[in-house]
Amino acid sequence: MKKIAITVCALAALAALAVPAFSASLLSESFSYPDGALATVGAPQWTIYSGVAPTDIQVLSGRAVGTTANAPDDHIAFAAQPTTSSTYACFNVIIPAFTGAAKPAYFALLKDVGTTNFFSRVYVAPLAGGGWTFALSFSSTSATTPIVYWSAASLANDTPYNIVIKYDPVALTSTMWVNPSTEASPSISQTGTGTAVSITNFALRQGSASTIGTGQTTGTANWTYSVDNLGVGTTFSDACGLPVPARQATWGALKSIYR
Repeated sequence: MKKIAITVCALAALAALAVPAFSASLLSESFSYPDGALATVGAPQWTIYSGVAPTDIQVLSGRAVGTTANAPDDHIAFAAQPTTSSTYACFNVIIPAFTGAAKPAYFALLKDVGTTNFFSRVYVAPLAGGGWTFALSFSSTSATTPIVYWSAASLANDTPYNIVIKYDPVALTSTMWVNPSTEASPSISQTGTGTAVSITNFALRQGSASTIGTGQTTGTANWTYSVDNLGVGTTFSDACGLPVPARQATWGALKSIYR
């Protein structure tokens, strides 16, 4: 019996060591609120950080729904991250059908406590041949700092996509995956300049078109997004809830992104 007890203790110790001490799940959000304005039904977790009401992002049937025709913008906080480690966010998004060439605008991002330092911005952008795709920027864009397109072929409306973004303050890069199976899956990235910033919030944005690079396709059509199953973490796996058993207490409430 003593040998069995020792073996069990040893296995328990090994299991504890198997969970990396340097990784952490920072946030899980399934938007399980009553229908209504996100900063109202999701308070105090969600708050408005920019723009003027009355047309806030809405919770509809357990998803956060925003549009480029409205304002304001909302964010949700988590523990401030050091400027020596990366932050990942993972979420599911649907872009309902719209008419015309999409207004190029970003709708999801990582940020600090303020209203100017926005990183790993996720866009819907029109394509020259018609249709649209997701796009990425490290931070602010300009005529000479273009967005990076996910694909040359159009993506599909009314179709769920799983997106992962990463902000690396050491390399000053942002990375995006669409429907990845692991961190080794295909991705796009952009390297920026400036000073590393402590990430403290994930944000959803509404509003006007964004500045894109000279020669990149533009459009004027408003469009809507529908987001669910948000996770934020210090690793790809933690943000996406993988593997869930390692942190069952933390991720038990998270609806699986890869169901």
